Amino acid sequence: MAKLLQTLISLLSCIALLLDIANTAQSQTTSFSYAFNGEQPTDLLYQGDTHFPSDSTYLRLINIDSWGFPVQQSAGRAVYSKPIQFWEVGAPFQLETTVKFIITPINPFPANGFTFFIQPVGSPIGSPGESFGIFDINGTNPSVFAVEIDLALYYWQGDRHVGIDIGSVDSKNRTDVGTAILGQEVTARINYHQSSQLISVHVTAGSQTFEVSYVYDLTTILPQQVEVGLSAATGPQVAIFDVIAWDYSSTLGQTTSTLVKTSANRELEDAKIRQYV
Repeated sequence: MAKLLQTLISLLSCIALLLDIANTAQSQTTSFSYAFNGEQPTDLLYQGDTHFPSDSTYLRLINIDSWGFPVQQSAGRAVYSKPIQFWEVGAPFQLETTVKFIITPINPFPANGFTFFIQPVGSPIGSPGESFGIFDINGTNPSVFAVEIDLALYYWQGDRHVGIDIGSVDSKNRTDVGTAILGQEVTARINYHQSSQLISVHVTAGSQTFEVSYVYDLTTILPQQVEVGLSAATGPQVAIFDVIAWDYSSTLGQTTSTLVKTSANRELEDAKIRQYV
């Protein structure tokens, strides 16, 4: 009888382990990498004024006139065309994205800004100016998460800054960047881990670095399927927003570390059972 119980325990352990492996194999990973060198990726949606100018190898998110100057009240977006499964009950989600870009000022008061955003699939383009092409004319959209690079000098917001936006342009947290992000290559790395609900942003501009973070459960505002993208907009004041490169990777599902931990726990539990058989 004891030998039979031990055999059953071993069989059940093997079945459970195989199920864990199957769950891990079914984890959903989305990744892409673009270096904008004049070629137009076919799996991006180019919305609004986004285009590839003939005099540049970069992706330009706003419109320019025949003299090469940015147009007022322009907005453009580049959106990854495939839906991304953002959350499922009991499935951990994490993402990391890195964007390299250049903001070229035309006058001493450039505006408005640049964003990485996540929103429901098929959302229409938003208003220009301080709404960045993702929020409405009032600067709100309850189903949008964004990291903004805001150039405008508003008396109620202070200096140019990097901000974390949830549902509106009023950033939940922000850090001032001054003029460091103007006229040179800037790298922004954005991470989100659903397990800790931590949003973290790391921006490098030349020798300077800036960091901002915020804890928030994004599943409370975003649907299970989302789209990710980049946007930029001008208002009464203008600047040129060019994207050099964009890398993105996200995973939904059980991680290998979870599998190892689960297997180790199961072996410990089996050992405890066997001592009574």
